[in-house]
Parts: sequence; structure tokens; C-alpha cells
Amino acid sequence: MKKAQRGVTLIELIAVIVILSIALIGVTAAISGGISRSADVMLETRAVALAQSYLDEILSRRFDEHSSARGIPPCRTNCTDEVAFGPDLGGTCGVSNNRECRKDYDDVDDYHGLDEGFGRTTPLQDAEGNDRNGYGNFRVQVSVRYMQQGVGEPEELLTTALNDLDDEDDAKHIRVTVTHLNRREGWVYDVYKANF
Repeated sequence: MKKAQRGVTLIELIAVIVILSIALIGVTAAISGGISRSADVMLETRAVALAQSYLDEILSRRFDEHSSARGIPPCRTNCTDEVAFGPDLGGTCGVSNNRECRKDYDDVDDYHGLDEGFGRTTPLQDAEGNDRNGYGNFRVQVSVRYMQQGVGEPEELLTTALNDLDDEDDAKHIRVTVTHLNRREGWVYDVYKANF
């Protein structure tokens, strides 16, 4: 008897193609998700670096316009009122050019209201007013206020901080918000500058 050679039927071939297609879709989705998450990590890493450079710049300044250069004694009686936060008038800040104003930022509250980068008239700048390169789609916003009990700070942070402070005006809360064209909700970084 002749032994019949048996091959793959058309139905079996279609079944294999369907199974491989389903597996390939799963693998492609996993790789695609991994790639998009790696882009998010890259954005976040750049946002952290940008925020850190702004925070380093801000924290290197005096607590208040009326603080001594060394910070001792702390500013007590004639500290800047919170409603006057923002760039100081006078100096080169009388000119409507933020690049010139930036050189006059000599205390923490001068940075209140700073808003530069993507979508703004002022590009991202360093402490000398030079443009920051490589951050074309980023935006940085800064707000400064006196630390106040029950206004936004976590309870455990407030308790620890206020135990070491004599007055609510002994620290300023600095918030730097970094956003990107592809991530409008952005990243928020909060620090405190003590009155010294």
C-alpha cells in the first residue's frame, strides 16, 4: 500500500495565522506601551533638572529685601508684605524687559509670579537672564508666599516646621510648577526658605 502524504489543510493554516496575529498584537501593544512610558520618564527627568536649577537659583537668594546679606539677624519688623511680592521696582526693573529684571532678583519673593517658557513672551532663562537651550516646550511658573498654618501644607510638615519657628512669617513657601506641551498638568515642586 502506498502511504499517503499528509500536508496542512487550509483550515489549519488559517487557524495558525489567526493565533499568530493575536500574539503579535499583544507583543506590539506591550512594546508600544513601554516606548511611550520611556518618553514620559525622559520628560520627567528633564522637568526635575529644570525645576532643580530654578530652585537652586531661588534658594540662593536672601529671605527678604530687608534681610541682611548674612541673614542674621532675621527680618522681623519691616519684612516685605505678601501683597508686594514680585520683582522690586527700581533698578533695571523699571524697564519692561524681564531679562533686565532677572539680574535684580536679590531675594526669594522677587520670583513670585515668574512665568516663562513655552507659550509666554519670555523664554526660560538662567540667573543671568540668558536663554536656556534645549527646553523649548517647557514652561516654568513660580509662586511665593509666607508659610501659613492650614493653607496647603500637610499637617505633619506644618507641625514639624512650626515647632522650630517663632512666627508664621519665619518661612516662605516656594512652589515651582513645570509643564510641558505634552503634559499640561505638569510637575509641582514645593520648598521652604527659612528666615535667615
